[in-house]
Amino acid sequence: MKNYFCSIIGNTDKHIKMQKELSIIYVNYNTADQVMKSVESVRRHTKGIDYEIIVADNNSQNDTNLQTLIDDEAVKVVRLDDNYGFGKANNAGVKESTGEYIFLLNPDTICHDNSIKILLDCLKADKAIGVIGPNLINAQSTPTHSFRRAGDGIITELNFSLFGLPYKALYGNNFEFNHSGKQIDVAYTCGAAMMMRRETFEKIGGFDESFFMYYEDQDLCNRIKKTTGLRIVNEPTAIIQHLEGTSISLNSRRERYIIQSRKKYFLKTMPKWHFRVANILTKFFLLIGEFAYTLCGKKELAEKYSCRRNLISEYE
Repeated sequence: MKNYFCSIIGNTDKHIKMQKELSIIYVNYNTADQVMKSVESVRRHTKGIDYEIIVADNNSQNDTNLQTLIDDEAVKVVRLDDNYGFGKANNAGVKESTGEYIFLLNPDTICHDNSIKILLDCLKADKAIGVIGPNLINAQSTPTHSFRRAGDGIITELNFSLFGLPYKALYGNNFEFNHSGKQIDVAYTCGAAMMMRRETFEKIGGFDESFFMYYEDQDLCNRIKKTTGLRIVNEPTAIIQHLEGTSISLNSRRERYIIQSRKKYFLKTMPKWHFRVANILTKFFLLIGEFAYTLCGKKELAEKYSCRRNLISEYE
């Protein structure tokens, strides 16, 4: 694994390490304008916490708003010498932080109604919790992917290919968003907003840096459960808006990252036969889905299924 070089830039007075209760970590790659909006929402809606804000910058190029972040007296910018992806940059950000608790937050998020303190209070109150995440809403303020009740594998992939019907039958509308009003255990919580104790993060060695983007949140939660026995939970009273995917403009590029990381995750956590069988079944049902969406005139969804099916073949 290539080692990274990082430097902390900006006003040196703000880089003196003082212990904080919570470290909020962002990863930035040419999205400083989004980070600034998210930071502003944190400031506006977070009360009663002694926190710091760390931005791990993946060597952004021509990011005109980055200097504004650097000049912000309350933000520490950790500048990496290359674009290392989500996990490795988060590891670098955590390394330069001081908080007893850490909160990993995407640039394309907006916080609401002291949601960060709600998560922190829940985490403090229950030492059996390893990772806690909020309910996420999208740009239209409707429920979006916040967690998964079941881990990734053949069954979850077939659920996706079969339009979500199997898990709708099993979990109702609480498969990816918590409508119950009560805290629930999940397989993993979305990496867009996840909080944990520093000691938990460090005990498992942080993110697996072989994942450039996608599946690193599943992998992290999976290792925390297996190594520590701690729970992964969703807290529905904490609401954070996730604008989703604005840092990756090309859908085909995003799909490629997903399938690349999918292969790494499958081969890391499951037998090889599981990966092979999953590929055969998933491609078959994706083909059926592509045909069905084409008949229904839903061209965009048909193209997405076709793209994913072809990429699975490419990365077998």
